Amino acid sequence: MKKTLVALAALAATSAFAQSTVTIGGIVNYGQAVSTAKQATVGGWKGDRNVLNFAIVEDLGAGNNIGLNLQTRFNAADSGMNTGYKNSSTGAAGDNVFEQSKVTVNTKDYGQLALGRFTNAIGVAALHPLEDAGQSTASHQAVNGRHSGQIQYTTPSFGGAKLFVLSAKASSNKYLGAGTGGGYDSAWDLSAANLATNAGADSRHRDTSAVGINYTSGNLYVHAYDYKDLLNVHQTKIGATYNFGTFKLWGSQYNQKDNIAYSATAAAATKGMAAHKATEIAVTVPYGAYTATLGRFQADKDLDLAKTDGTTKTQKTGWGLTYDVSKRTQLQYYGSSTSKGSAAAGMPTGKNQWLGLQHNF
Repeated sequence: MKKTLVALAALAATSAFAQSTVTIGGIVNYGQAVSTAKQATVGGWKGDRNVLNFAIVEDLGAGNNIGLNLQTRFNAADSGMNTGYKNSSTGAAGDNVFEQSKVTVNTKDYGQLALGRFTNAIGVAALHPLEDAGQSTASHQAVNGRHSGQIQYTTPSFGGAKLFVLSAKASSNKYLGAGTGGGYDSAWDLSAANLATNAGADSRHRDTSAVGINYTSGNLYVHAYDYKDLLNVHQTKIGATYNFGTFKLWGSQYNQKDNIAYSATAAAATKGMAAHKATEIAVTVPYGAYTATLGRFQADKDLDLAKTDGTTKTQKTGWGLTYDVSKRTQLQYYGSSTSKGSAAAGMPTGKNQWLGLQHNF
């Protein structure tokens, strides 16, 4: 259960001082996984399933406030720091005090400004019901959904639509702190010269840039963006969900217009992910305390930069079943089966399964 602590500044008993609230919450996720390599491990399925959050809000009145959000992530098996993430400046693993630190300025009439390292508008877009279970192949969303040195502006709602613009400083992202996946490797020093033969001539370390829209109308949700990443790879996505009540449909298409290819030597240039389009559809069906999910991913081309014969034209089927034990505790089972996978792109052929318990507090 969330516990809200109200902290008042000195002499805040008078109306001349604004009130601050500090909310502490988080998630604990623990179970057993069987990987594509048929290795059984215990612990949380994903790094962002075991977190401790601190949310501080200063009420400025008239619908305006300033907020600070801090998040630390831990390993459920041994309570240690999650070493799957790296310091985006040094490349060192497990030395971040907080994985996310976000300052927000929220205004009633002019929208929101967000600064820092946080899950951005791309990362929080609810288009992939199996992404949080680690079974979606939307790893591009996880990798580019959080960088250091970000600045994001979101407009007020206009007829259900909110526009957002986003940028992250290259100087704050020498390494990919979010980890390896989606064709990226956290070991890459992005500030070094890019000699990859599969990369474009202008593929160099650069500030990211994105513009997008979120639209909500009743049971319909639409999300779309145009994005250039830290290696100047151009990406777009459009997707939508619709809740019919008895079931919910999810669909999206991701278009990676350039190869993700980086290396300090041309010999290593095949590591990355080839330009492609990826279509993902899913359905979720609630029934009492149960929710069943089934999803399908299909790439239109080989994901492996070294292949052109269709052997890495990846297909993936994911499934899940959850049971709400209580309002905040849930039993979870997730699985997936990948065919024509690409190990170089971080999507190997095989099956994954996870069974465990998650509690939100």
